Amino acid sequence: MSDKLKLWYKEAATEWVESLPLGNGRLGAMVSGDVYNERIALNEDTLWTGIPKDNNNHEAINYIDEVRNLILNEQYYEAQELMNNKILAGYTESYAPMGDLYLKFNYNDKNYKSYRRELDLSNAKATISYEINNINYKREVFISAPDNAMIIKISADKEKSISFSATLRSLLKSKVNGLNQDTIILKGVTPICALPSYVNEEESIIYDEEGKLGMRFQVYLKARVTEGNVNVTNGLLNIKEASSVTLVLVANTSFNGFDKEPGTEGKDEELLCKSQLKSLEDKSYEEIESNHIDDYRKLFNRVEFCLGNDDYSYLPTNERLERLKNNKEDLGLISLYFQYGRYLLISSSREGSQPVNLQGIWNEDLRPAWSSNYTVNINTEMNYWGAETCNLSECHNPLFNMLKDLSVTGASTAKTMFNCNGWTTNHNVDLWRYSSTVQGSSEWGFWPMGGAWMCQHLWEHYDFTRDKNFLKNEAYPIMKGAAIFLLDYLIEDKDGNLVTCPSTSPENNFLDNEGRKCCASMMSTMDISIIRDLFNNCIAAINVLKVDNEFKEELQKALGRLPKYKVNKFGAVQEWYKDFDEYEPGHRHMSHLFALYPGREISEKNNFELLEASKKTLERRLNQGGGHTGWSCAWIINFYARLKEAELANKYLHVLLKNLTFMNLFCVHPPFQIDGNFGGTAGIAEMLIQSHTGIIEILPAIPKAWRCGYIKGLKARGGFVIDFKWDNNEITKLSITSKVGGKCKIKFGKKYIGTMINESIEIDTIAGKKYRL
Repeated sequence: MSDKLKLWYKEAATEWVESLPLGNGRLGAMVSGDVYNERIALNEDTLWTGIPKDNNNHEAINYIDEVRNLILNEQYYEAQELMNNKILAGYTESYAPMGDLYLKFNYNDKNYKSYRRELDLSNAKATISYEINNINYKREVFISAPDNAMIIKISADKEKSISFSATLRSLLKSKVNGLNQDTIILKGVTPICALPSYVNEEESIIYDEEGKLGMRFQVYLKARVTEGNVNVTNGLLNIKEASSVTLVLVANTSFNGFDKEPGTEGKDEELLCKSQLKSLEDKSYEEIESNHIDDYRKLFNRVEFCLGNDDYSYLPTNERLERLKNNKEDLGLISLYFQYGRYLLISSSREGSQPVNLQGIWNEDLRPAWSSNYTVNINTEMNYWGAETCNLSECHNPLFNMLKDLSVTGASTAKTMFNCNGWTTNHNVDLWRYSSTVQGSSEWGFWPMGGAWMCQHLWEHYDFTRDKNFLKNEAYPIMKGAAIFLLDYLIEDKDGNLVTCPSTSPENNFLDNEGRKCCASMMSTMDISIIRDLFNNCIAAINVLKVDNEFKEELQKALGRLPKYKVNKFGAVQEWYKDFDEYEPGHRHMSHLFALYPGREISEKNNFELLEASKKTLERRLNQGGGHTGWSCAWIINFYARLKEAELANKYLHVLLKNLTFMNLFCVHPPFQIDGNFGGTAGIAEMLIQSHTGIIEILPAIPKAWRCGYIKGLKARGGFVIDFKWDNNEITKLSITSKVGGKCKIKFGKKYIGTMINESIEIDTIAGKKYRL
């Protein structure tokens, strides 16, 4: 069997971040694969600390005008200090670890051989195999979406040779009990408050003293044993001398919506667990496995990708990474990494689940880095950059559901803190749809552009699918609300331009005239880009839906009064309203290049001056040490793909793999953060196909090393699915499937395919038809 779609190793994981991730969108697991003491770390996507509450700073509205006046008078430091003291609010809550499943195996022999641990991306299953006492053992683990359960099958090639004990533990307030002689239960509750790990306070984790409030959860573990004995003692599930064992694990929380207190208004998590177990009673392991694989492959098998002819899949994945670090090429590892990104999105973002957070759905810490929340000044958006192009449009839906929730909480923030209509959210979000400013410093804590940026994903989903019902009923109302907020938030500067004020460039700082570190001014370049993107997308939606002409005119007038993009003294894109000196020239964020990617204003078709300035921006940032985090490096890949700088895109793809990737291919921030995985996958797709200008470009940024290959199933805007093959960097086969019909413009390299009409290339397509070119 081919190992091309497998991550595999000759040894067990020695720490959590080396384990293999599994998930069905809702349940997550990290499988370590230890021969004697298996640890499977468990997560559930609604298991968060905290409860719904009003996090808005009700005093902020009294100081916004004062802050604006200070900025208009160029007193940036004073404005920043006032913001830090009077405008910022609280913290988001944290994504919590549910617990761990431990399997302790009773082997007399401490020597084993033929060990192999693997994750097969073709079926979303982890397998551990080894030989001990001349007996071959195997563990197979998967998490089924259709059956809402994690399944572990333990088998051996000798009868009655399987003996082990299983238990469940949690860092949260919890207890383990036996339900009967084949089932144990973990019951617990989360704190009502968990401060971020970077906040040093004595009471950083707070439980409800009366035990009424907070998220409840339950985990059920049931054993199906062939031959042998099973019993429960003191919370241990004991299996002795079995021929095969299937463990069934289900887990649920009391979460009942972002606006319902889970302790007093929550769902019955016990009833949910029992119902799920009952639904599996009459299903064999083979039936559950088949349902899981069929469901998973409906998504995963849409795209095939092969790069190059050399195959190093016979080597363990960690050894392949080491080869790459020694500058030995491995194109197969790049295609594996691409498909791994698609696998991770399927595993962490499915219909009905929560969106992907900073760590996907995998977290072992009670106070994880940055609360493992939704950081919406780049990270959450990056998680979904590849969803459409990589043919996983359904996996985008959890983000849209969160935006619908945020349009409710964010409306309160808009009115309470800014006296604006519409809705907004700042740079951190959690399960309870926190939308307010964040305590600490305004350089990150104040950023009311998060909602507007995420609205880009609503338009992109429409642009790729051309689903008018989605645009009318889901996307446009949310987009319009975000645009209304910005129209209200904009003020006039001294030249009559409409500007955001106060405004920051996410997490970055400049120096004022006295050399002081400052973050707040007016109308950062990123604000211009996001506003232009949202307003233009709203106008496009209005044109499609034939509604809201008066609102369209209002947007057009506002667009005409926004400041123009500027080039600074270095010939790079100017980041702030004025050409300030930078506090950190090599900063990890490159927010002022939003219009290059993921925006589409800066391209070969327009803004040539800004295209050249973008190159200088990247060159300067990188020469000063930028791109040092996983997600930042991934963003650079996408920038260079858009600039058609194929070799530089490939260079930073290798930097990402060599320097910023753990052995299980998780991205290093550091620590682990999943956005770089998704950004890297999106970057590879962007090197292969682009469609943001209205023309589908094939191999727009293909490096020389990618001499030959093929890919099937990538999506392009307009509702097209593209398959193509190339050799010697030239296209040899190309087919286009039109999902909705309409005109298709396409080119590859400098060659165009189609009928020339006024210098544009168009193919008239019929819905459902495949075109071979």
